[in-house]
Amino acid sequence: MSDYDAIKETLFDYFNGYQAKHRALLENAFAVEIANLMGYMKNDKGELELFTIPLTELIETWVAPDYSPHKFGEGRILAIDIFSDVGATALFDCGGRFTDTFQMVEKDGKWLIANKFFVDQ
Repeated sequence: MSDYDAIKETLFDYFNGYQAKHRALLENAFAVEIANLMGYMKNDKGELELFTIPLTELIETWVAPDYSPHKFGEGRILAIDIFSDVGATALFDCGGRFTDTFQMVEKDGKWLIANKFFVDQ
């Protein structure tokens, strides 16, 4: 499998895992022990607020029985830049609601998301 295809698979493991509240897919997509999420989310007033959280905590939230995932249309990859044999970046559209950027690392033969930054559109 090419690096591009492996990164694509990882991105869709994240996207599908989030929507299905599927822990194994989410943990397969992220370098869980080091990954963080940072982004701008709209508050109750519609203003963007910046926050950050470790992925270990966020996955627990995403798979909790009472959590309702955002409903997206189709996810699509906007760009992938493989800049070395162990590093890449990706830009992803979550159905027009969020634009995600990912820092990717190759670890033990697998491409993983090390960090995610997003903006609530």
